[in-house]
Amino acid sequence: MNRNKPAAPIKLIALDLDDTLLRADLTISEQNKQALQRAENLGIHIVLASGRNYHSMRRYAEELFIHRRGDYLIGSNGAQLIRASSGRLIEDLKLSAAFCKEVASDLERKGYLWQLYIGGKIYCNRMNKWAIMDQEFTGQPLEVIRDFDTILSEDQTKILVCGEPEQIEALYQGLVNRIGDRAEIVTSKPYFLEILPKGATKGAALERLTARLGLDMESVLAIGDARNDYDMIFKAGWGCAPANAADEIRAIARFVSARTNEEDAVADILEWGLTPFLKI
Repeated sequence: MNRNKPAAPIKLIALDLDDTLLRADLTISEQNKQALQRAENLGIHIVLASGRNYHSMRRYAEELFIHRRGDYLIGSNGAQLIRASSGRLIEDLKLSAAFCKEVASDLERKGYLWQLYIGGKIYCNRMNKWAIMDQEFTGQPLEVIRDFDTILSEDQTKILVCGEPEQIEALYQGLVNRIGDRAEIVTSKPYFLEILPKGATKGAALERLTARLGLDMESVLAIGDARNDYDMIFKAGWGCAPANAADEIRAIARFVSARTNEEDAVADILEWGLTPFLKI
């Protein structure tokens, strides 16, 4: 890990939500809010980058006043680029209906629990504790799929599979081998695996966003904790992590805070990253 501080101004901060900016109770600490407000006052773009969709991210964008400036959100692990001020989708990558039917049929045959996200609702194949947990995380209504053929007749943003961590890790390795050439496979939590369109990674979305804004990736400070943050942390000029991050994220981070997401790690990282050239 390179502990050298940025030598040039940071122009964009990309932030994972769960287990990074958010505490276990799904709130943002006052210290983190204040640090982000100071960064925003310096003209730095603040971009939330999450596995969540707009329906689940909107409240945090509003709480941080990101919607007021019209800055961007990276949603659904990079499948969606969203204008925070309006919720308008600028990019919306999809898995084809045919591919979704193929994958869902295979998951059904093998007895996995899986779900889709459509129109601000979660649709699960069978009610289970992880789907209920996801409902609590995201605040989205939860329904059991009644008509598989109808719901799988449309292209989808992602398929999420849930289960015990050991089961999910084994499935991850298998899916990477079987369909990794046709989809992005990531885990967002130890018990959540996500199947996403090709090109739907936080890092790839961040590259497309910086090109749109006329910035380079070296001016980006990104913070994340989990496997679905790997590409973003790797590609950002200054990829950083809280103390609670997974080992594989800590291994590639330019700076790892001594604090966890429960202890204002984001504020600690911003103090480290921004003070070399501007007091915040």
